[in-house]
Amino acid sequence: MSKLQHRYQNYLIIAILFSLPFYFIRLKYGWASLNLIEILILILAVLWLFNRKTKDILHSAKYFRNYIFPTILILFGVSLSIIFNKNFHMGLGILKGWFIFPIVFASVLFGFLKEDHKLLGKIFVTLFASGFIISLVGIYYKLSGILTYDGRLRIFYDSPNQLAMFIAPTLLIGVFILGQKKLFWERALIWVGIILNVSNLYLTKSFGSWMAVGLALVIIMYFRYREKMRWMYFLLPLIFLLFFLGITGAAKYKSIENLGDRSSLMSRIMIWKSAGAMLKDNPFFGIGAGNFQNKYLEYQKYYPPYLEWSVPQPHNLFLAFWLETGFIGFLGFILLLIQFFKDNRKVYLLAKINKNNDNFIREKKRQTSDSLHDKEYFGGGAIGNDHLYGVLCLAIMIYFLIHGLVDTTYWRNDMAFLFWVIVSVNLYLVSKKETQQIETRKL
Repeated sequence: MSKLQHRYQNYLIIAILFSLPFYFIRLKYGWASLNLIEILILILAVLWLFNRKTKDILHSAKYFRNYIFPTILILFGVSLSIIFNKNFHMGLGILKGWFIFPIVFASVLFGFLKEDHKLLGKIFVTLFASGFIISLVGIYYKLSGILTYDGRLRIFYDSPNQLAMFIAPTLLIGVFILGQKKLFWERALIWVGIILNVSNLYLTKSFGSWMAVGLALVIIMYFRYREKMRWMYFLLPLIFLLFFLGITGAAKYKSIENLGDRSSLMSRIMIWKSAGAMLKDNPFFGIGAGNFQNKYLEYQKYYPPYLEWSVPQPHNLFLAFWLETGFIGFLGFILLLIQFFKDNRKVYLLAKINKNNDNFIREKKRQTSDSLHDKEYFGGGAIGNDHLYGVLCLAIMIYFLIHGLVDTTYWRNDMAFLFWVIVSVNLYLVSKKETQQIETRKL
């Protein structure tokens, strides 16, 4: 493959990542439809397969061995749930848009990362830029007075919480890459983006998102600054939480404390009770992907009048997986998370081992007249900070899971893609560290 082809395919990856919030742009013909992201992924996947030899594809595939079984369980669980509950139209759309296409993209992305490690930094910068643009749109909506009936910002998302779900990870990325940039104008631009993200997050009034971001920030600050400025990993997240929870959430806390009849907490408790009853009645096959709203209304007869009637998801990531992919899909999701955290820990441990051997490796590479490769691969370049990218992956996954206790942080196109991107990047990081260790042993 020529350098020009490689460059254009990288541009296509960047375009896909930047366009994640705009998945609602779609082409439809009869019962079939593809959104903008899916069209771009089809083009990328075809180009990827066309320009690679079979042995290269198989070489990349071997790194997925620990993820194949959990992924098959998830896809099989979703499929069984769709078939058993006969919700084919909605279910197949979810299977395609929230599972198959994100998994295909994550697989292709891994292959590109193996070929070009410089793409790693571009991935996160692009996601941050996407959040930057969405935040600018959010400020425009706020200044125009286009808010929900209760004064919350949601722009073109279905709810303020959905806007918060996308903004929060890009905020975490902004805090991370701030320490990567040295030029004044780059740092200034990142600070503007962070301020815009924080402003949008504030305007969504999403309590679950604030809490999850605060805890994820603790992780980033601890690993990023623990050797230089120990107070930062505690103080800055604390300020963040106090700002949101103390100043902006007074009314919400009051309603929670008093357990008012119309509080969001009471509404969620009722939703969770209804979801629990569904799970009790459908423990193995679940209720079918995309079928929660119908079942929720069906179960109304067992409860007092609902506080919320339009509830497409059960406001809990784990309940959503079990209900909409069945027990098999839920088991696959749990196994995938376990493998993710095992790999993430391995990135950190291998980084410590490789750091001790770094000077030895560079000296050996210089002796073999391969100093340029040494600089990019083993030294202080992009690869030298891989364990920090591992910290960012960990923080974003922690955000997914913590906010997922009160919202369904996976069950949307953009969040599903972001989830699998993080899994793919995390896998790339551990594969790169393992490769580095093999190189060390050879020397």
